[in-house]
Amino acid sequence: MRLSRRMLIGSLLLVIFLFGSYPSARIHAAAAQQPVKVFVDTTRISFEIEPLLIDGTTLVQFRPLFEGMGMKVKWDEAQRLVTGSQDGLTIELRIDEPYAAVNGRKVELSQGARIVDGSTMVPLRFIGEATGAIVHWDPVNREISVVTDKLLASLGMTKEEMLTKLADYAANQQTPPAAPQEPAPGAQEPAPPVQEPQPSTPAAPVQPAKPVDLSNLQGMYYGFRDDFGGYECGGACWDLYTFLPDSHILIGAPPQGGPETIDCTRDKCSTYTIAEGKLQVSDGTSYSIEVSQAGDLSINGILMTAVVPAADGTILQGSYKYISYYGLVGINAYSTSSTEYLSFSRDGTFESTDLSIASLDVIVSGTQSSSSKSDTGTYSIAGNTITLKYEDGTTVRRLFFDHDPGGPDTLEDIQVGDSRFYIPED
Repeated sequence: MRLSRRMLIGSLLLVIFLFGSYPSARIHAAAAQQPVKVFVDTTRISFEIEPLLIDGTTLVQFRPLFEGMGMKVKWDEAQRLVTGSQDGLTIELRIDEPYAAVNGRKVELSQGARIVDGSTMVPLRFIGEATGAIVHWDPVNREISVVTDKLLASLGMTKEEMLTKLADYAANQQTPPAAPQEPAPGAQEPAPPVQEPQPSTPAAPVQPAKPVDLSNLQGMYYGFRDDFGGYECGGACWDLYTFLPDSHILIGAPPQGGPETIDCTRDKCSTYTIAEGKLQVSDGTSYSIEVSQAGDLSINGILMTAVVPAADGTILQGSYKYISYYGLVGINAYSTSSTEYLSFSRDGTFESTDLSIASLDVIVSGTQSSSSKSDTGTYSIAGNTITLKYEDGTTVRRLFFDHDPGGPDTLEDIQVGDSRFYIPED
């Protein structure tokens, strides 16, 4: 599982709140071949069968969608009838019929429910809008966001305000470049572009087997959740769980680098048990835990992704940005945002700007700040640890991983400690 906001790689709403400060999803020539992704508020919905686009209508598996929207689900095999219900609302769809019933009222559908490979598929937009939600289609990133009344209430926004901001987001989105034009007859062929040197690219990683085995969890997993208001972790929280031998667990970023550096005597690991859908930790905390229909690990309702070690000899090139905020920028008064940069070169040197290396895990530069700090040094990457050696002799090791190993954004979207850095498109 990988959130396409790359992430904030996630969430469309974070992009809206920062009015374009966060990166939109990367745009690729192969975007048309990417599967459609579906989000309900800030949670990506996992489907066993990819959403289908038929004559402009997106069909998705009914159970994950209904349950993701907090609805009770019922399937009547004899009547071939799908029912989703919540307080004050009942939606019924009969297989292969071009209409549905909403609280008993007949509604015509552009595409009726159908069975595909043994799974019942229903029209997404109809279901979303029948519940009163906003359904937004992002054609550039091939993502559908369902924004519910519950989320709007938590943000203190009306539907009209959200629709306006969604329209602004869509208007400001980048679009894929046009296909190159064929030269006119007799015209001179343009010179090929100069190829810039590229950072080393790891080989396609070996992904963990699915479905995840809760009785034999191993390694580090990460998941994204929004921090609306930025009061907990600057707008984007990265939940990290490292499962170790002998039922030990470390929650959060390891203090000395990647999971391979963990020493439970030094790093204060906990022990854990899993029973009846609960991850019980010896420090007294507990989390819901399950394997999704697609075989992915889910903790506290957040789909998790296994962290993949960097390839030997990995080097970086480019200026990476990290954005955080406190308060809903553009919506709440007295809100602030900050931007931090890490610039890496192929020769193994780096420069950090507005980044307190002794505290990579906190917000450090507010918009009111009139000064910035810049440091230089050398870096190296091994496993899931990045080592930064400053010119003053300070050496710092932090967690490192690639958010898109082996994918189109390899080494353009990286995690350093608790912070996600990306290379801006502009």
